[in-house]
Amino acid sequence: MNQMDIETVKTLFYQQKMAYSPSTPPSYETRMDRLSRIEDLCKNHITEITEALQTDFGSRDPDLIFLADIFSPLSHAKYVKRHLKKWMKKEKTSSGVLALTGQRAYIVHEPLGVVGIMSPFNAPVSLALDPAIDALAAGNRVILKLSESTPQTATLIKSLVTEYFQTEELTVVIGEAEVSRVFAALPWDKFVFTGGSETGKHILRAAADNLTPVLLELGGKSPCLILDDANIPEVAEKIQRVRLMNGGQVCISGDYVLLPEKHLEAFIENVLETAKTAYPSIIDNEDFTSIIDSRAYDRIVGYMEEAKAAGSRLITSNPMNEAVPDATTRKIPLTLVINPADDLRVSTHEIFGPILSIYTYENLDAAIGYINKKPKPLALYVFGNNRTEIDQIIHQTSSGGVTVNDLLMHADAKEMGFGGVGYSGMGRYKGGFIGYQAFSNPKSVVEQGFLRRFTGRFIPPVKSDRLREMLRRQVGVK
Repeated sequence: MNQMDIETVKTLFYQQKMAYSPSTPPSYETRMDRLSRIEDLCKNHITEITEALQTDFGSRDPDLIFLADIFSPLSHAKYVKRHLKKWMKKEKTSSGVLALTGQRAYIVHEPLGVVGIMSPFNAPVSLALDPAIDALAAGNRVILKLSESTPQTATLIKSLVTEYFQTEELTVVIGEAEVSRVFAALPWDKFVFTGGSETGKHILRAAADNLTPVLLELGGKSPCLILDDANIPEVAEKIQRVRLMNGGQVCISGDYVLLPEKHLEAFIENVLETAKTAYPSIIDNEDFTSIIDSRAYDRIVGYMEEAKAAGSRLITSNPMNEAVPDATTRKIPLTLVINPADDLRVSTHEIFGPILSIYTYENLDAAIGYINKKPKPLALYVFGNNRTEIDQIIHQTSSGGVTVNDLLMHADAKEMGFGGVGYSGMGRYKGGFIGYQAFSNPKSVVEQGFLRRFTGRFIPPVKSDRLREMLRRQVGVK
């Protein structure tokens, strides 16, 4: 990665700041053109993007790359373009009975200005371009900072963005920790960070001095709560496939499982059998994604070693009896940890790797209590058919979103928005109009009718006892 110097980063930022003016918001045609260029950037360079990501990871399934990093922004841009004209219209609101006096009230969604976006390594392209699509649609200018853990991808995206966009529209900065620190501390009109909760705290501190509004997409320990009447073979396969997707490096994959004791052995058996079918080998299997770097690899292996030393039952999916975990390829097999102690790191930390902790529960209230004693997760998954129990879980837990009898689906619901709550984040984007709103100022406008001749009388000091009494009657005061 060619490290940018700090002054260059600042220059790019202030170049966009100077180019932005509230008096000249981009037209519908300009916004549509920018979205079309993002589509072209993705469509025309699938091979290069795939190769860069494979180089950065060492091993990453090309189908996963297409789904996670290319399909997502293409699908998102297509949807936004279909609805943008409607979203840009003023949003009429009711003036109630005052409408009879000629009063009109409406909301104008104006651009915020210059938006900074910092994406993580696990899906660096889509998690940069998806919020950029919403921000550009809302009329903003955007600067991207891709993860330093994916240097080839960051360098490629910088080159492609330079080819397709003027610096004043959309640009990319690259660099390591110091560049990220300076980038986060600039006086943005909005800042988007996707990554770990601890880093999110640093982002908020950096933004505080400028009162920068921040949208945080974090993570946490997302539970998979299996009810007594769930289809265990079906649920086991779904959970393990998502858990192994991208080597477990997905912020909304199931971090741990809660299930009734009587289903434990059947669940384990089905997980191992379906994992064997999906990944019959590990080290030389191109479909099995490597852990991003040695630091992350050592962290995950350390979790496993700690759990084993504490006497936890560990079960590994290793059909070919390979020498895994393998530090050279940074590949770690799916490892089940059964009922680990609450003080172990597999129980307290977001794992972000191919470890799946499994806890048994005696009754649903106990399972809900276990979820609620942890920080609020980005996702919660429920498997079963008992409508009463499903509703109880939805209404008695807190999470960024819920998917019932599947995984990941709530994150791509077009009109609902995606985001976390509490320790798993704040703010939402990529949800149709919700995403557009996230990067707009909903400016309220009231146009007064003929009452403008009389409203001055209500401004203190009020000289009329009749007006004074009328004001009190409006709120039930004698």
